[in-house]
Amino acid sequence: MLITPFGRDIGIGFAGSVDTDTGQRTTTLASQVQSISEMFVTSVYNPDIKEAELVVEKSGLGAELKGGKLTAVDSISAFLSTPMEIVIVSDMDAAVANEVTLAAFAAGKHVVNLNAVSEAALGVYYKAKAADAGVIYSVGAGDEPAATLELVEFCEKLNLDIVCAGKGKNNPLNLHAIPDDYFEYGKEKNLNPQSIASFVDGSKTMLEMSLLSNATGWGIDKPGMHGPKVNVNELHTTYIPKADGGILSTTPVIDYGIGNIAPGVFVVFTTEQQSIIDELLYLKMQGGPYFHLYKPYHLGNIEAPLSIHSILRDKRPSLVIKDKFVTMVCAKAKKNLEAGEIIDTSGGYCMYGFAVPAADAAAQNLAPMALVEKSTVTRDLAADELITMDYIKVDESRGLLKCWNEQKAML
Repeated sequence: MLITPFGRDIGIGFAGSVDTDTGQRTTTLASQVQSISEMFVTSVYNPDIKEAELVVEKSGLGAELKGGKLTAVDSISAFLSTPMEIVIVSDMDAAVANEVTLAAFAAGKHVVNLNAVSEAALGVYYKAKAADAGVIYSVGAGDEPAATLELVEFCEKLNLDIVCAGKGKNNPLNLHAIPDDYFEYGKEKNLNPQSIASFVDGSKTMLEMSLLSNATGWGIDKPGMHGPKVNVNELHTTYIPKADGGILSTTPVIDYGIGNIAPGVFVVFTTEQQSIIDELLYLKMQGGPYFHLYKPYHLGNIEAPLSIHSILRDKRPSLVIKDKFVTMVCAKAKKNLEAGEIIDTSGGYCMYGFAVPAADAAAQNLAPMALVEKSTVTRDLAADELITMDYIKVDESRGLLKCWNEQKAML
């Protein structure tokens, strides 16, 4: 084996639901972690004990539960009292993810956060709180943000000038997609219809690309990004400055495309060094002076254990916000909403995520998606209208608003 053993058993705790808010599987990940040498699952937490037990069952860890080798609990304190070094937060609910993340920091545990909605709203807050606690906080490896960041870091180490970085979207964009449209498809693919709707309506893409934007410090070229129809062989002719025949008004930026890119990720780069351009052409790279690198896959939760290695071996996160928000994921009404209506969550019936430059979000008092979820509409809203903090009453019992206000004070 090429990897040096840790030399100790490493306890991993899972605070999650069966599916995450970006369609990853807690159950597959927990089963995989249990299979990796020197790693073992010590506890599974969910505020609904039946969900915690379901995660254990679907992870194939029922024998360990019966044998007392792991626990399934609905108490955060009981969860964190088990011997674990890292907490993997994979709950679909941003409020649950937030509560567990902060409790884990207080208990001196490292955190890998797979909940994109909470990170997109509170990434600066989590990074600061982790530093205060002397632990490492990371967004999980495996999904498109971290997978794309690997290509970004590759280019940066070689002093190649990145023009654009991004991902392929798996399906055509339908902003008004709802779970009802995907019940049969969900049964066929064993997927949550609400998760599918969050893919189709763009929420997942907006969240993922905002995480990448904030990790690199590069913005988006326009609200919602371009998201053109584009195939792999067109990357280096599309995501380039308008002056050179592309679509971009500024560089470097983060964006996505709809075509045969999915499920892959990409970077488009150039260089002022003519000898490098000549060698890239000799090496049969398409393009010149713009080129692209393309990774044709991301493995989602299957790659998430890489974050455990990053934290424990390299003492660094797989991905974390750089220093401030460059892009925020806000929300638009998915349908006409009436005053008094309670807004549901990502991929539901009421709203969809929409990426906006952070400066614009602040100037317009736009509400981050995490605060929009479970909030009450205070005035009638038209379909596709951006939701501001003035148009909703946030459910303060969820704990997110308090953290949001503390983060605003920090910034």
